[in-house]
Amino acid sequence: MSSVARGARTILFILTVVTTTIGVWFFIRTIAAGGLNVVEALLVPIFGLLFGWIAFSFWTATLGLIEALSRPQEGLAGADRIPDDAPPLPQTAVLMPIYNESPTSVFAGVRAMMKSLAETGRANAFEIYILSDTTNPDVWLEEERAWARLVAERGPACQVFYRRRPKNSSRKAGNIADFCTRWGSHYKYMVVLDADSVMAGNTIVEMVRRMEADPRLGILQAPPTPVNRVSLFARLQQFASRLYGPVFIQGFASWARFDGNYWGHNAIIRVEPFTSCCSLPVLPGAAPLGGEILSHDFVEAALMARAGWKVALAQDLGGSYEECPTTLLDYAKRDQRWCQGNMQHIRLVFSENFRPMSRLHLAMGVFSYLSSPLWLSFMILSALAMGVDAIFGADSSHWGGSALAIFAVTMTMLLLPKFYALIALARNDALLQAFGGWGRAFGSVLLEILVSIAVAPLMMLFHTQFVVATFLGRKVSWNAQNRDESGSTLADAIAVYWPHTLLGLSLATAVYFLAPATLIWFTPLIVGLALSIPLSLALDSAWVGRRLAKAGLLLIPEETATPQLLLDQRKALEAERAAAERIERSELFDAALEDPVFHALHVSILHATESHRSLDPQELALIEQAFKEGGSAGLTVERRRALLCDADALRELHIWTRSRPDRARVASGARVGTLAS
Repeated sequence: MSSVARGARTILFILTVVTTTIGVWFFIRTIAAGGLNVVEALLVPIFGLLFGWIAFSFWTATLGLIEALSRPQEGLAGADRIPDDAPPLPQTAVLMPIYNESPTSVFAGVRAMMKSLAETGRANAFEIYILSDTTNPDVWLEEERAWARLVAERGPACQVFYRRRPKNSSRKAGNIADFCTRWGSHYKYMVVLDADSVMAGNTIVEMVRRMEADPRLGILQAPPTPVNRVSLFARLQQFASRLYGPVFIQGFASWARFDGNYWGHNAIIRVEPFTSCCSLPVLPGAAPLGGEILSHDFVEAALMARAGWKVALAQDLGGSYEECPTTLLDYAKRDQRWCQGNMQHIRLVFSENFRPMSRLHLAMGVFSYLSSPLWLSFMILSALAMGVDAIFGADSSHWGGSALAIFAVTMTMLLLPKFYALIALARNDALLQAFGGWGRAFGSVLLEILVSIAVAPLMMLFHTQFVVATFLGRKVSWNAQNRDESGSTLADAIAVYWPHTLLGLSLATAVYFLAPATLIWFTPLIVGLALSIPLSLALDSAWVGRRLAKAGLLLIPEETATPQLLLDQRKALEAERAAAERIERSELFDAALEDPVFHALHVSILHATESHRSLDPQELALIEQAFKEGGSAGLTVERRRALLCDADALRELHIWTRSRPDRARVASGARVGTLAS
């Protein structure tokens, strides 16, 4: 560990401990002023944990601001071509794991990255793999169609490969592990993406060069910037990540250094040590706390670090993008999956041989969700303590001025780092103008703060529900993320948020009658809950998001000066959608049986990727009978999926379908004939 990292960690530890100690001391003095009852005593350890968490985040951001102000501006400005005499790059695989995603969006991103890599002059060092775990047979066939069209356009030199696993065991981690087992030995590095990720070619090349420069670097994470979404909720996330993110990331990097973390995507990994060191353990006991590890990325980083490899953050690199949920409920659903995975990490925090920093990263992931039930407990106990004072006629003046002072300090520590970003932004006038200038940037920060305060109690209740459900043994299903901009209806909002509204109104009534002097304490909580229905409708609205963009609020540089990579992605998306409209997705299954070209394509993919799976003879007989009697409409989704895995059965049905004198052929010339061309 370098002296810089050691010094940063020491400073951060001291500042966090001292700040927390002072905060707890003042809190004890405040609540003890009127006589300390049992309920108030229970508040002390909860306050200490929560205030310590806030202090840690505050001082991390402060370190980030100091780093940002003391260092020159860095980052990749554009897709600069590497000189022809530069050393050749090793073979690197770019992996795109997908699960029931929109093939049009996935392949638009792939096409944009291919073009960006070509502009670096080093595209021959990279091969792209579409690793499908898709379970919807219609989406599966659309993926094959999109891939075939790309290969047909690019010719034999196309370096994009497609594989679908017959069984998606262990989810994304298993998908990556399957690649490493089958083809990992051909590559020195792999760049792992998500289905909604895109990365600029020069960023990918630079990450390879950094790995080459440090032979002990195992994982290099590039911070992804959310882009491309237009709903108010999505644009709030994009703005917060783009403006506040660099300060927090710089602070994190200052003390993490080469004991960093891996976020599961938009990162480059050294294949050999990852394959040999990062096999995920199966936790004892039943799911959700036992069984397969769901949140794999933190654990893989810990395993890599335990084996002596560096895990670092490329905080200075741009050109790394992703997309975020567009509605509050979709965001909560994603958090529910992450929550269950992170709760499993409680055991791993105390696992043998993990490095101290890896334990800290795991613990931080756990506490990011445990903090919500702790906040809720703190609120409930505070209300009970006020009620006890009111019932027994005790002096409750300590819940007034002194408590409000602590509240003010806490809010300052929470909100001040957001303004750090504006201070850091003052150094770069071009970047400031890309955020809309001082007035719009400052107004956007105020808007983001107000909405964040209103949304916080909703997320607190969601997270508390998720944590409790996990500990009660309720497993969550891992489905594909909703990535459209359809928003939500009033009926949807009422169905989801009526309990939050009722709780907010009940809390306001209780506080008003029991301790009206403390109503200001609970105002943020009450407002967010009581107005949750109209708030969610506004947040989920693409119309509201567009209106604010037109007014110059919540702008990010990728909107005001869109990078070429994102422009190419949009252009490719339009072309992919146009091609997808030539045949309905629901007709693709029949096309795989009717059209010789598409049938041959599908069967060849099964054999080439060793994905052929023979059906049980009895099940096959039932499928064939159902198909011959009612066509594809007579097959369930499960049977269609099973049939598409059996190349021999498909061939028999293909011959039978083609040989029927009364068959209703798909218009192969105008529609299916373009499937692979």
